[in-house]
Amino acid sequence: MNYGYLVVEGPHDIEFVGCLLKKVHKLKRIVKNDELDSYWNLIIPKTFPPDGDLRKRMPVPAFFQNDNFSIALHSAIGDSRIIRTLTVTLSKTDLAEDVVGIGIIIDADYGEAVAKKRFDSLKKELEKNLAEALVEWPGNPGEILTGKPNRGIFVFPDNMNEGTLETVLLKCAKNIYPRLCETAETFINDVDINDLTSKDKQDIKKPSGKNKAVPEGTL
Repeated sequence: MNYGYLVVEGPHDIEFVGCLLKKVHKLKRIVKNDELDSYWNLIIPKTFPPDGDLRKRMPVPAFFQNDNFSIALHSAIGDSRIIRTLTVTLSKTDLAEDVVGIGIIIDADYGEAVAKKRFDSLKKELEKNLAEALVEWPGNPGEILTGKPNRGIFVFPDNMNEGTLETVLLKCAKNIYPRLCETAETFINDVDINDLTSKDKQDIKKPSGKNKAVPEGTL
C-alpha cells in the first residue's frame, strides 16, 4: 500500500479535495474503522474531549483509499495550525519514512504577489520547525520536490493569483449551476449592509467575504 498525507486549512478544503480524490483518482472515502488501513490507527485520537474542550470536534482526518493508495486528509482548523498539525502527526508516526508523499494546501488570500508570499512564509516555518528529513521543500508553490517522501505546497486558487478556495468554487458554480450562481450573487450584492450585525459586517467586508457567502447559497 502507498500512503499519502495531506494537510489543509479547514473542513471546506477537506470536502473539495476529497471530491477530487474520489472523482479523479477513484479513491473511496472510508467511514468505517474496520475498513481503514491499520497504519493510520496511530493518528486517530483515542481520548475525548480534545484538549479538554467539550466544544471541540474530534480532530480525525478524512481517509480515502483504493487498492493501491491510502490517503489521510487532515484539517488543521485554520492556517495558523498547519505546522502544529503536521508536527503532531510526525510525533506519532514515522511519516517521513512511510509515506510516498506529503502535501499542504493553503489559501493565497489577498494582496500583491500574495501566493508566493504565503508560500515563502510557510516554507520558512516548515524548515524551522520540522525534523531534518522534512526540512527541504520545493522553491515555488505547485512544484513537487521528489524524494522520500515527495512533498509540495499548493496555494489556492492557482499557485499564482490572489484568492481562496471560494475563488475556485465560484468558477465551478458558474460552469455547473450558472443560473443558481447568478441568483446567489444577486442576492449577496443586494444585501443592505446596514441590516447586518456588527460581526456580519466584519465578515462581509473582508476581501473574500462575498466570495465565501455566494457558494454557500449555490453549491
